[in-house]
Amino acid sequence: MAKKSFPLSKVYGLLEPGPVVMITTARDGNPNIMTMSWHTMMEFEPPLVGCGNTSGANVNKFEKFGLTSKPAPQAGAPLIEECYANLECRVADTKMVAEYCFFILEVVKAWIDPTVKNPKTIHHLGSGSFMVAGKKIKLKSKMK
Repeated sequence: MAKKSFPLSKVYGLLEPGPVVMITTARDGNPNIMTMSWHTMMEFEPPLVGCGNTSGANVNKFEKFGLTSKPAPQAGAPLIEECYANLECRVADTKMVAEYCFFILEVVKAWIDPTVKNPKTIHHLGSGSFMVAGKKIKLKSKMK
């Protein structure tokens, strides 16, 4: 089968690294939520995550979208009760923010809901298209 040219504007959907996540922040006591579909693991111990930035609107997104804010013991930003997993992070590096809007975060505490056995994650494929993760497969790995 011959390959065909693919529009550069759609390359994002070929490289999407993981699930759509929600990032919470708190500034001057005001919590905010940002939905993010582009992020990357940078290191595994300590876990470092790199993510792009989008500004929040002047609206309480917890109230608007019916989400429950829970206190996070280590981070100033709240946890989201309805999410399967929550990662408490601190900003580890801001050197690339000015040029790329790229923050590096260190995960300081991770939480999961143990009652959820097969979480359904949503993955962004670009241009408003999404996919829900499906069947799991297990392959040999050298990672613990």
